[in-house]
Amino acid sequence: MSARRGFVEGAVFFLESGTHLEAVLSGSRPGDVVFTPAGTAVRSDPRVVEYDGRFCRPGDQLTLDGRQTLELQEYVAVPFVSIVGPTVIRQCSAEGVAAFFSDADTARESGVFVEQLLSSAVLIDSLVSFVGTDHEPDALVRVHVSADGEYRDGPDGLVIGEVGDERADVEGRSVDGAGRGRAFARIVDRGMFEADLDDRRWLARYVAALEILRQWDGIPARPAISGFGGHIVRALDELPALLGVVSADAPFLLTGGDDEYLLVDPVTRRRFRLGVDAARAAECLIATGDESAAVSLLAAELDRRASSVAPVVREVRGDLAAAGLDVAASRDEGL
Repeated sequence: MSARRGFVEGAVFFLESGTHLEAVLSGSRPGDVVFTPAGTAVRSDPRVVEYDGRFCRPGDQLTLDGRQTLELQEYVAVPFVSIVGPTVIRQCSAEGVAAFFSDADTARESGVFVEQLLSSAVLIDSLVSFVGTDHEPDALVRVHVSADGEYRDGPDGLVIGEVGDERADVEGRSVDGAGRGRAFARIVDRGMFEADLDDRRWLARYVAALEILRQWDGIPARPAISGFGGHIVRALDELPALLGVVSADAPFLLTGGDDEYLLVDPVTRRRFRLGVDAARAAECLIATGDESAAVSLLAAELDRRASSVAPVVREVRGDLAAAGLDVAASRDEGL
């Protein structure tokens, strides 16, 4: 559902109606997975996964293997929803897409995240449209097969074919329609979507922050994460442009209060406890990706000479490098 390549080697087909199952199977490949309504598979096929229920409108539920149930909710309703089990949050309208952008803006400016999005039971659908892909640009990853037989990239995505089309033709249209926002092609203008993303070059960092907070055991009621709502080093708040080029893969600095700081690697999920001095140095290194610039910022923050804080910055960078974290690579030069 998220269009992110995972354990599936081929493409994932989700059928709203089982009447299209045989036609879809005829064009699928060994590594593909086909989800179809229960009772519609007339023959055994390792590619087929049957589900009970439906998954089209907010409130719908889908059950796999009679055990795992997923609930579908609309993004605009998220603040009013109680998360009681695995839940897929989908932007079902232009308002939902706009709300996602607005919530990201709020988190960056004030540090306040939508509480429901921090639940480990939540999956945000089509998230890849906001942050890019981790698969080949010409790869066919997911196909939503509507009740009318349309092939789309997600339920509201770009039309890439219809039942009965040759696989090569579907893949060709998928390549031709590649780009950000294709999962929302039916509900938003892709040009405007691109502009919204360009105005938020830090959005991948926000999404990565959500992932970090979702996996933080015993998360405080008001978690604080550097770069969202401010910094430990106040001098960084005067340089907001720096946040626009911090990579989503760069370490995150979190605090739960009482001067307890955690440095979290979003790639390996390893955590490192830091004292306040080391936390300040790490924050400057993450924000700048440059030891000299970090020294200058920390010196300005503490109103001390650069020579007096340089050893701290150098030591922290060395300790992080020894742990496999290169903060000098935290700036995403492609942005």
